[in-house]
Amino acid sequence: MKKNSFTFEVVLAFSFLIVSCFLALRFGSVFDADSSIIYQLRLPRVLLAVAVGMGLSVAGACLQALFSNPLCEPYTLGISSGAALGAVIGTTLGGFWIVSGLTISAFIGALAFTLVLYFVSIRPGNSTLTLLLSGVMMGFFGSGLVALWMSLADSNGIQAAVFWLLGDLSRARMGGAWVTLFSSCILSGALWLRSRQFDALLMGEEDAISLGVDVSVLRRRVIIVVSLLVSLCVSASGMIGFLGLLVPHLVRRRVGALHGKMLPLCAVWGATLLVIADMLARVSVRPFELPVGVVTALVGAPVFMWILLKRGSQV
Repeated sequence: MKKNSFTFEVVLAFSFLIVSCFLALRFGSVFDADSSIIYQLRLPRVLLAVAVGMGLSVAGACLQALFSNPLCEPYTLGISSGAALGAVIGTTLGGFWIVSGLTISAFIGALAFTLVLYFVSIRPGNSTLTLLLSGVMMGFFGSGLVALWMSLADSNGIQAAVFWLLGDLSRARMGGAWVTLFSSCILSGALWLRSRQFDALLMGEEDAISLGVDVSVLRRRVIIVVSLLVSLCVSASGMIGFLGLLVPHLVRRRVGALHGKMLPLCAVWGATLLVIADMLARVSVRPFELPVGVVTALVGAPVFMWILLKRGSQV
């Protein structure tokens, strides 16, 4: 894609992000919100939506490059479930906090689930379908353990577990939102620095090695960074599905598969779509609100099925 075309895409993406943030601050579960509600409740929520949307979208794009399949993303592969399980256990047991909203146990949970998928992917004879089914089963397993743990640890745990499993941005606070946004930017930037190596993986592992890419080292580093990024997002917002699938697919259709251009746009569009989804979750059934993961699932699940059917026998 020409440079001026990419510049247009960047301007367009940031324009939509700014407009969506303004609308999210303006509209919510109440009609006439004063400045204190906007500053104390809505602004932290918008900042957290930007951070989580960015992180999950970039993580999804990198997982798709790592496993060479556009159906991979943190939710469908069960990595979000691993992070949620670790976060719940760590919070209950008083785990050590790395940053606001992130415990070591959340990172360990995400890393453990990702490593399982990695070993499944490199085992001879295993197809992409095996990888996807393994991820789905791990997701069910992790979600079940989260619900069990929370219901046993708290008398109100079942309701809390449901909101956690479906995604929830209502716990956003200003300090934690800024920390999460800063951390998400740093981790996403670290993955963007690997763009050329991701591009080499598009040609296949053997061709990437011939170009001087140490694939095994790349995979280990990407697994660690992606696990940290997913655990950060899940700890802050719960399990929000399909964003890491939908955004890279849409961005790839507009700017191509080169990750130097794709990853920054994934970050911006991911932030935009989650801000919009959260706004819809707050206004669609007001004065109540839906878990934001319900909104992303209603859009993402049909897209997942469409991509799956479109690929057909290639899966």
